[in-house]
Amino acid sequence: MQLISNRLCVAVGDPHRYAETIIELDCGGTAFSAKGKTIVQDGWKALIQKNDSTKSDENVQALPSVSVGDEMTVSGTEIKEGKTSPPKHFTEDTLLSAMETAGADEMPDKVERKGLGTPATRAGIIEKLVRIGFLERKGDKKTKHLIPTHKGTALVTVMPEQIQSPSMTADWEEKLLLIEKGEYASEDFMDEIKDVIAGLIQNYEVIRDSEVLMSKEANSIGKCPLCGSAVEDKAKAFFCSNRACKFVLWKNNRYFASIGKSMTSATAQKLLGSGKVKLKNCKSERTGNTFDATVFMEVSEDGKTKFSMEFEN
Repeated sequence: MQLISNRLCVAVGDPHRYAETIIELDCGGTAFSAKGKTIVQDGWKALIQKNDSTKSDENVQALPSVSVGDEMTVSGTEIKEGKTSPPKHFTEDTLLSAMETAGADEMPDKVERKGLGTPATRAGIIEKLVRIGFLERKGDKKTKHLIPTHKGTALVTVMPEQIQSPSMTADWEEKLLLIEKGEYASEDFMDEIKDVIAGLIQNYEVIRDSEVLMSKEANSIGKCPLCGSAVEDKAKAFFCSNRACKFVLWKNNRYFASIGKSMTSATAQKLLGSGKVKLKNCKSERTGNTFDATVFMEVSEDGKTKFSMEFEN
């Protein structure tokens, strides 16, 4: 009962007043600052008991009284080492939200359509970026993050800043809306786009090493057992990057198909690394029985692969 009455008095009590103090110091040309609070009037906080769960100002430091020009001694120094964390990767939801508000601060309040795309097209834009290889989805079943690929990073690097600007895209979206309402001529809109493209072509400066950036990223999964060059993941097989080398691991591998398995990137990577791979739940093509086994790979001088199997237990 006492706690209830105390809280009632706090709710209707006088305001708690304080003055915030900021001291700025100069030490060897480096500026330092410290903040503190000085209680002017306790007000309702005078009614709070020490064992009350309401937060108090006990941990707020009170700064000493100083004047401009005062000199102070350094009581001690300490160096703390830390690391900054990069911004979190976009998820589908956060990217859709960012697309909706992109460039909104640069657009006038009266503009009807802001951001990138429309509510009906934004999801499709993300899906297209994933489909053509500028983004990829990574993560667990609960959360999938949208990660830029080498191709996407390279494109953003070499693309002119004007094209990257969300405000330009939002401006074009707004003009398309005006064309739809009959308030803006489509011919004028196309002429504006032509002028922008012509200006970009005339003034564009080639980014240094752009040819290297825009080249297709070599998706290496390991070293060739014959020549030591990188083995790359291609559409139908894992080929040695050295064109003179004949080593290849076909994805449609008959030996692996006969035991109900396929030559995946992870499987090929283990075979290249140690010459063997452990497989579970293999299925006999003849009997239909399942078993666990270790598959070994041997490579002849002419690049041909030969597989053998060792059963578990």
